[in-house]
Amino acid sequence: MTRRMVIDPGNYSFLKIDVRDSIAYITMNRPERANACDDARHGEFKAILRDIAADPNVSAAVLHGAGNNFSVGATWDWITELTQDTKMLLELQEQVRELVRAHIDLDKPVVAAVNGVATGSGLMFALMSDWIVMEENSRLADGHIRIALAAGDGGVLIWPLAAGLTRAKRYLMTGDWIDAHEAERIGLVTEVVPAGTSLERATEIANRFRQMPAMAVRATKRALNQWYLTGAASFDYSVASEVQTFSIGGADVRANSQSLREGRTVPGSDWG
Repeated sequence: MTRRMVIDPGNYSFLKIDVRDSIAYITMNRPERANACDDARHGEFKAILRDIAADPNVSAAVLHGAGNNFSVGATWDWITELTQDTKMLLELQEQVRELVRAHIDLDKPVVAAVNGVATGSGLMFALMSDWIVMEENSRLADGHIRIALAAGDGGVLIWPLAAGLTRAKRYLMTGDWIDAHEAERIGLVTEVVPAGTSLERATEIANRFRQMPAMAVRATKRALNQWYLTGAASFDYSVASEVQTFSIGGADVRANSQSLREGRTVPGSDWG
């Protein structure tokens, strides 16, 4: 007998939710905007993680992006709003903390299928997954520094654990792009696959997880996730720093964002 569903796809607008064979497929579904999210949609990340945890019909999840990109993170308009609206900024701070906590608390396996560009909050969601499949023509970056923001969205927590402190400093303090093979080499992603095959491969992995002893898999994930708690102080500090740079350095954030939006470079980089 099918047990009661907890996930209601109608509760989501940015995320498209489809549950098949006990796997929850989570699609960032704004392809015309490269799956960018804004204030109204950002809270859906935390909500779906909590729903997956509570739904007895779901044993694993697959995350991917609609269209040609995984996600470019926040919209330019939302970034500008955050430099001018203190209430919205404080709400974002709390959302980010709750999202990371929801990741740590979730003991069901999550597999990310990364295609195209991955950056911002979308990248953080992927990097906190348990198995990350990245297409060979994809690239990723934590671009906070490029728009005059302190690295937030969990980057200070995830990158040192995955790639080591030295490499984390190299990429978080520059915002440089990383191709798929380099991301795999330094330990940010699990494997690289041919273009157009990440979702198929992620589904294979999710099916493998759901066929394994559930209690053992979940207990192992809970134990491994305790490592995130070792970086809790750094994470809280990074979120507060991001808020501070949004607020105090708002003029720089707006100027750099506008430059990138128009395809121009920003100081210290040829990233257009």
